[in-house]
Amino acid sequence: MKRISRLAAWIIGVVGVIAFGLAAHADQADAAVYYVNNQSGAGCSNASAGTSTTAPWCDFTPVNARTFAAGDQVLLRSGATWTGQTLTLKGSGTAANPIVLSAYGTGAKPIIAPGTTDAVAVLIDGYAGWKITGLELKNAWEGIRLQYDHAYNRDYIWIENMTIRDMTAAYNSAPATYNHTSAGISVKTMADAVSPAYTDKVNAPGRLTALTNLTIKNVAFYNCDTATWFGAPVSGFNPNEHLWTKRVVMDNLTIDGGGMWGFNVLFVDGGTLTNLTAKNIGAVSNPFGSAGMVIAYSKNVEVIGGEIANVARHPDQNYDGVGFDFEGVGKNVSLRGMNIHDTAGAGIFHFNNSSLPDVDSVIENNVVSHYGTNPGNSSEGIQFAGGSGIVTNNVFNNSRGRSTYGGTYGGFFFAANTVNTVPTTYVPTAPSALPSPAGTGLVTSQTLGTLRNDSNGEVGFKFTTGASVVSVNGLGRRFTAGNVKSHTLKLYRDSDKAMLGACSVRTSAGTPDSLGYQYCKLAESVSLLPGTAYLLVTTEDNGGDQWYSDNTTITLGFGTAGGSVYNNGSGWNTGISGNRAYGPATLLYQVNLAYGGTASASSTDTANGYAAAKVNDGTASTDFNGWASASSVMPQWVQIDFGANRTFGRVELFTTSGYELRSYQLQVWNGSSWVDCVPAVTGNAQAHRTHIFTPVTGSKIRVYATLGDAASSYARVNEIQVFSS
Repeated sequence: MKRISRLAAWIIGVVGVIAFGLAAHADQADAAVYYVNNQSGAGCSNASAGTSTTAPWCDFTPVNARTFAAGDQVLLRSGATWTGQTLTLKGSGTAANPIVLSAYGTGAKPIIAPGTTDAVAVLIDGYAGWKITGLELKNAWEGIRLQYDHAYNRDYIWIENMTIRDMTAAYNSAPATYNHTSAGISVKTMADAVSPAYTDKVNAPGRLTALTNLTIKNVAFYNCDTATWFGAPVSGFNPNEHLWTKRVVMDNLTIDGGGMWGFNVLFVDGGTLTNLTAKNIGAVSNPFGSAGMVIAYSKNVEVIGGEIANVARHPDQNYDGVGFDFEGVGKNVSLRGMNIHDTAGAGIFHFNNSSLPDVDSVIENNVVSHYGTNPGNSSEGIQFAGGSGIVTNNVFNNSRGRSTYGGTYGGFFFAANTVNTVPTTYVPTAPSALPSPAGTGLVTSQTLGTLRNDSNGEVGFKFTTGASVVSVNGLGRRFTAGNVKSHTLKLYRDSDKAMLGACSVRTSAGTPDSLGYQYCKLAESVSLLPGTAYLLVTTEDNGGDQWYSDNTTITLGFGTAGGSVYNNGSGWNTGISGNRAYGPATLLYQVNLAYGGTASASSTDTANGYAAAKVNDGTASTDFNGWASASSVMPQWVQIDFGANRTFGRVELFTTSGYELRSYQLQVWNGSSWVDCVPAVTGNAQAHRTHIFTPVTGSKIRVYATLGDAASSYARVNEIQVFSS
């Protein structure tokens, strides 16, 4: 009897496990697959269940009548085409278990081609949790419309591997009316006009959210007035009526033949847009002004990589025709790694829609070429209409004698931008990725305080340097779980609040270090002088990524912490004194071995204020500062005696802009003779040169000039910085 009882217990246990598994997967078990096939011989019938490939539905009538459940699939037969209908999708899935619209069978992508005025190929109205893949949409007003009219907090739409073409005025009753644009994919949202308050359009803390987690990948658009459009389901424009779309990912999208724009992105909070290509844009009359890409009324959006090429302005308009348009009313929008060329107007336009230009913009590591081919209201590399941000590491290839910058740009920080004069036949190439910064972290330990995200502006701490000159190569922000946005880090001199360096760190990419920091590289290294106070801050957004309050304590690797600081737009304020910090932020530094050494020279133009001692005083600039020879007869030299042997492998050499030292040797004293650190430099035209070499050891370093500047033939050296690596 005992053996029978044990067997019964075992059977009951197994049955229980199976029952639990069936219950756990009931949603998948209940999911259905529906087939649509109108091809000859398919045996289709709209009266059938549609759940068999041998008895599929014929068209979209039964699809449009059904509300689908999570895990369901609607599959269209490859090679088939449907005309005269809109496919309307109802029901909501989840990110983990979406409802799928896709294809089945072999052959070309299924085609949905309504072919009638103001028709939409695929409509999702108020629902989410859908994944749409593997279709071709054509001949309509809009390819896919995601509509949220007083519909809030929906989650997850995924669109991938699509071809969308011919969304043009041919199928649009009012193509020149705002919010009636012909678009490949549109997001149309609507809220009550009381939200948000009109007085806070940039940060819009009262703006509600329509959709979170929108992904669009691997989509090719052809001959569409714009690939994407984020607007409202009504004609005209009232920014108070729009809702946020949050956590938008767009990757590997191309448009060839964008009649009005390439990509148009509005009312997005948190977006990563990578490898977007827009070519042959602006052939259609556009009363709002053509551009390869427009971003407006958005914040915390990153555009990384890709190409914008051949942007025209229609003869009906004497304005725009620009490459990338920061249209305005935005915050923390980044443009990185883009190859922009052949634009009628400016390569990059930083406008002030509603008299509110973007703030905290990042324009970094882009190549901008052949701008101003048919100027209207702009022709520069970058045309500004106010705002603030950083412009660093960009290359401008000017083939038409245009200005590099135009307009009002006093709120921007510029560094390491290059301007080349090139022929109109020059073929630009995409920018290479910027290297990672090197150095030792300023913050060596920390006790983190309370998490928060309730402030707009700059938060961080004050610190005072020690006895050495250090060179800052990068800035960092503490990563916190859930952080997904980019943040601009800034280094200020405390005495006059002058910004010395800035860069933008991507918390959504890269691996934090052992203390949790992620770094960005400064366009130019910044020298910190001994015994001087500085402010190190990160920019934050109300309701955005979390950061730590100033009950956080920090320990520094050099100097002394001076307490927490913040600036919310009304000026600088101090928080808690001592080793307290908001953020926190940090920096990467290296000690300048040249500081404190004894400088001497072959001759010096002392009458005009030059001195050998200025080449290692910690002031790195390319203005008239430093050492100049007393004679134009070469050779001339300036040297630094360290007082003891030093091992070093990198030298930063600064001469005078416009009076660059043309030929020289960089040498180390090995105890018995001068030895070249690098091959002799000839034909130099750079005011700042970085020399990296196999580390050498010696007690002195010198710059041995063999050909002075082109203007006066004198030798000039402003600063010599020496680092271990």
